[in-house]
Amino acid sequence: MSKQDFVHTKLSVILSALLIVLLVGSVYISQLIFQEISQSYHIDILAARNVFSLSCFFYAISFFIYGPLSDKVSTRFLVLVGSIGTVCCLVLSVIVDCFDLYLIIMSLIGFFAAAVPAALFAYTAKNTPNDKLPQAMGVMISASIVGIIFSRSMIAMLTDLWSWQIGFIIYADLIILTCLFVPFCIKKINAQSSATSVLDTYLCALKLLFDKAVITFLLVGFLLFFVYLGLSSLLTFYLKSAPFYLSSTILGWLNFAGLSAIIGTIITGKLSQVINERYLLIIYLIAVCASVVAIGYSSVLFAIGLGIFSLFLFVFGIQPLVITMLNKIVSINSRGAISSLYLLSCLAGGSIGTYLLGIIYQNMDWSGVVAICVILTLVNLILVIVGIQYIKNSYEH
Repeated sequence: MSKQDFVHTKLSVILSALLIVLLVGSVYISQLIFQEISQSYHIDILAARNVFSLSCFFYAISFFIYGPLSDKVSTRFLVLVGSIGTVCCLVLSVIVDCFDLYLIIMSLIGFFAAAVPAALFAYTAKNTPNDKLPQAMGVMISASIVGIIFSRSMIAMLTDLWSWQIGFIIYADLIILTCLFVPFCIKKINAQSSATSVLDTYLCALKLLFDKAVITFLLVGFLLFFVYLGLSSLLTFYLKSAPFYLSSTILGWLNFAGLSAIIGTIITGKLSQVINERYLLIIYLIAVCASVVAIGYSSVLFAIGLGIFSLFLFVFGIQPLVITMLNKIVSINSRGAISSLYLLSCLAGGSIGTYLLGIIYQNMDWSGVVAICVILTLVNLILVIVGIQYIKNSYEH
């Protein structure tokens, strides 16, 4: 590999990471400002949660749509379409004065934003030398996590300083600025022709749903994010009301505890070398349950912050474990499809969790939400044990 190619690869990884931070983050920008959105549109604060719920849902569905297209369509084209579409939606969102129209526009952010990580994960995998690939993919995963934290905190602080509308425009400007470097850092590679059509790719992915072990671990991802995203979304309501009355800025700083997710992915990589991944998965799920209890039943802000830290740490520590186990179940040719299906199940769980837990919060208050989250985490623990048994049985046969 020449020095010029090495420098170009490094620059493409850096730009890809920046774009993933901004575009993944754009799906989560509303999570800490539900109160301000509800005030702008004169709606109930719980109705404002649908902004994130729908955006996340469309992001999940769209990621699976874009996944197979990343082999058929130019990376530059997908990145620019996704970025420009997201920027247009962010600008439109500050102009409209009808909440239903605002919901549609925020949903479209999820649709457009998904094109960028889908294209860049595939691009990085194809254009990074094998010896550098684990590090490059680690950067991409970490960028997704940083995007979630950065966007929520930045918008929350800008909302307190000026307004969420100005925050959205500044965020759109950051995306535009980063996109200026795409022609220089992303190689123009023609889409590869393949004997397998896009339709066949989708059909092969759907066939995976008939495997009991696959379905079990997809449900694990669904319930994990149902609890994680649902709880973290409603935590905004909880901490802005009595007895805390936290501002959006303080919530933004508290949100930085979620950077522990990066530590979680690193620790998992090290521990999986000395501890069987099946046992590690069970340990992590027990820790997730303890984190939910710490967040839900603590009256001290420090303890809640510690609970947020550990929740992100273990939720994202679980991700590589489940993905590894799913990749061992399916054939090599189906590994791209299973990754898309797993991401779809996780984000669909987060979207549905935010919506349904909101209804529970309305009728049973915060304690009801926490109780449901604890129960679902225990159900998840049982699912993991069942899934492990399915894998053992398949190996025996």
